Amino acid sequence: MKKDKHGNQCNKLLPVNIFTLAPAQFDYAKAITYAEKLYGSNGIYFDVRQALCLALTDAQQTKLAVIDGQCKWDQNNAEQDDLFELVKGRTGTGISIFIVGGINTDGTNTLAGCAGHDPSKPAVVVSATGTMYTLAHELGHVLLTSTFSPVHETVNTNIMINGTHNIPAGSFPTFNAKQIKQIMKSTHLKDC
Repeated sequence: MKKDKHGNQCNKLLPVNIFTLAPAQFDYAKAITYAEKLYGSNGIYFDVRQALCLALTDAQQTKLAVIDGQCKWDQNNAEQDDLFELVKGRTGTGISIFIVGGINTDGTNTLAGCAGHDPSKPAVVVSATGTMYTLAHELGHVLLTSTFSPVHETVNTNIMINGTHNIPAGSFPTFNAKQIKQIMKSTHLKDC
């Protein structure tokens, strides 16, 4: 049976493609290692298919510096469509992860991440100002699906807490049994 580099057995595979448009202000390497360990501890091999820093034109940099729009389930906003247009033909299989300069929902409120996506284009958008836990948290939303409840937890030992900034630095939040049961049903997971 396949094992990840942390010694976790692979029961399922989570393929992801990471596209960076802005330098992360969180520790990117720690975010990836945390996601590998979190998903791996549940038998899910976190498989980074590609990790690319995208070269943008000046116009693209201006337009996509901050992603605007509501973060709504089961749909993309116009700027999310623009993100997919940038990587057309490069997404392959798996969930696309876009790291952007910021996410602005209404002119004054910002988000660390957004997992709202068109069901045919599984994706998350992570703000460069998020935390090292945001990437794994947003992927959790995609795997749990829009119908899972509760969407967020109230304890900071659960990765699905409302606001990853509430997770103490250096801790290792996990999923609960109900969340894992739902995640293992995800059509985004592949056989190892």
